[in-house]
Amino acid sequence: MRAWWRRFRAPAAEEFLDAPDDELAAAAERYVQRLRRFYDVRARWHRRGYRLTGVVVILVGALLPFLATAEYANKELTLALAGVTISVVTGVRSFFRFDQSWVLLRNTEIAITEEYLRWKLNRRRGGGEEPVAAARRLIEAVTRIRRDEAGEYFKELPSPQPGVDGQVSIPAPGRGRG
Repeated sequence: MRAWWRRFRAPAAEEFLDAPDDELAAAAERYVQRLRRFYDVRARWHRRGYRLTGVVVILVGALLPFLATAEYANKELTLALAGVTISVVTGVRSFFRFDQSWVLLRNTEIAITEEYLRWKLNRRRGGGEEPVAAARRLIEAVTRIRRDEAGEYFKELPSPQPGVDGQVSIPAPGRGRG
């Protein structure tokens, strides 16, 4: 039985690495299809996270003036909980970077789909390329796409940097890098 948390991991490349040459094209195709599904599902979850956290912040923020001016029991607790809700949801949204990740994951899924469809069409047309060579080229293209996606993700990730006074600070994304 597969562990539930493995559903959230990208498919492993091992399944096609050990495939014999006569099965390489089919193994590569299965791998790319699973990888494309993985990015599609992740992009959808990040879209949902982005929208849900945005709606919660808007709604609770819009309620604050009403909650602050109305008279009711446990007013202080209610206002505190509303403030905590906005802080936590904003922090979660910032930490997971739902907006940036949604775009990055969707663009990666689109690029993988384009490579897969190009490979599939060439096979159907009888592009003249040997199946093993074509499968290797497909895997190389998908690996390059994933490497670019990882580079783009980590490029925007803020990292601690020592300041003038020796204190470590985390710059805003896009700042403090040469």
